[in-house]
Amino acid sequence: MALASQPSVSAKNEGIEECAELVEKMMNELGIRTKVLRMEGSAPLLYGEMKSGRSDKTVLFYNHYDVQPVEPIEEWRSPPFKPETREGRLYGRGVSDDKGELVSRLKILEAFLEADGEIPCNFKFCFDGEEEVGSPHLDQYIGKHKELFKADAVFWEWGGVDEADRPVVQLGVKGNMVLELALRSLAKDAHGKTSAALPSAPWKMVQFLSKIRDETGRIMIEGWYDDVEKLSTEEMNVVQKEPFDAKEYLRVYGAKGFLGGMTPSEAKEALATMPTANISGIWGGYTGPGAKGIVPAEVHCKLNFQLVQHQDPDKLFALFRRFLRKTGNSDIEILWHRGEPAARTSHNNPFAQACIRAGRRVYGKKSVVRHSASGSGPMYVIAKRYKIPAVSIGVSAPDSGMHAPNENLRIDLLEKGILWISETIAGYVNGPS
Repeated sequence: MALASQPSVSAKNEGIEECAELVEKMMNELGIRTKVLRMEGSAPLLYGEMKSGRSDKTVLFYNHYDVQPVEPIEEWRSPPFKPETREGRLYGRGVSDDKGELVSRLKILEAFLEADGEIPCNFKFCFDGEEEVGSPHLDQYIGKHKELFKADAVFWEWGGVDEADRPVVQLGVKGNMVLELALRSLAKDAHGKTSAALPSAPWKMVQFLSKIRDETGRIMIEGWYDDVEKLSTEEMNVVQKEPFDAKEYLRVYGAKGFLGGMTPSEAKEALATMPTANISGIWGGYTGPGAKGIVPAEVHCKLNFQLVQHQDPDKLFALFRRFLRKTGNSDIEILWHRGEPAARTSHNNPFAQACIRAGRRVYGKKSVVRHSASGSGPMYVIAKRYKIPAVSIGVSAPDSGMHAPNENLRIDLLEKGILWISETIAGYVNGPS
């Protein structure tokens, strides 16, 4: 409750230092040897470790203590930083993403110590304070402290069950590239009567955006798919075997159908394996009540590209800049916000298999193996640098409302998720039983 009560909105730098101090205190109380790593202009990165006398293997837990902004505040049924329990769920900002997950990892250590007085293998902890703004300094932190974060396997930040309460083992995440575009065509807004003669920034931006992808979602920038991974037959089988309730998926988002008329199987494959181009927002001109006839002087747009295995954000950024020039839009300015490659672990890896087996034992249902999450994150920073397996399992539900008002955590899944990770560690250290 104390952690969920502490604001830690990285986008606004709200409560970050105070939250870092609180998490460090929680770690110290469990006997974890901690280090608070600092870098100018960055949130603190919390590192911790506890040695085991039973095994030389080391597992690393990556989580984050920062959260999303609470807006729109008027849609919350209870104050976002005053956690409240209702009908078996805990409500509050960050209780699922990612403070509940972070606490579950500490509870696992506590449970091992209470039961055996010892942990089954070495534990390391990496608690990020900037994940919700793209972890812009994580690579620098880890590059500067390479020895600290070496491990044999990584439990990634989030995980849980699907709509049917089946345990989901996520093997990776997509990469991303976030850009902001800006175009100014006039020195100031002009009267609407001038639109017959003056250039319009919004119209030019919209016309450019329409060239980036077609109606099926395929990206039309030359060379974009050159490095896209070709899945093996075995990997495609993993994707095809994943359960996918298309009607429920569409219902949750209020959509009448999938992009470009895709079939459910095509949509499932796209979510796991295909790069995307998405317009996150466009703004400019007059958007208030009533009429105001103007030719806006400028327009802005944010683009988010999701990347798959082997795509390099730097290479794709160069392709995008070339595309801008070739289409006659060199006057559109580009601001690079962030870029990170995709990362994934093979489903045959012993660590992944330990997650899969433990999920079935704890939930009594066959684990759902997800080739890749449809979202992104900085998994590559650790997984690719150290060439170690990273898998996402955890304590959350798909209707937890992450990033939205009334974010929540099911209490029963907190308990089961802790057991699931504990069973995974035991199985990974000792081998299949």
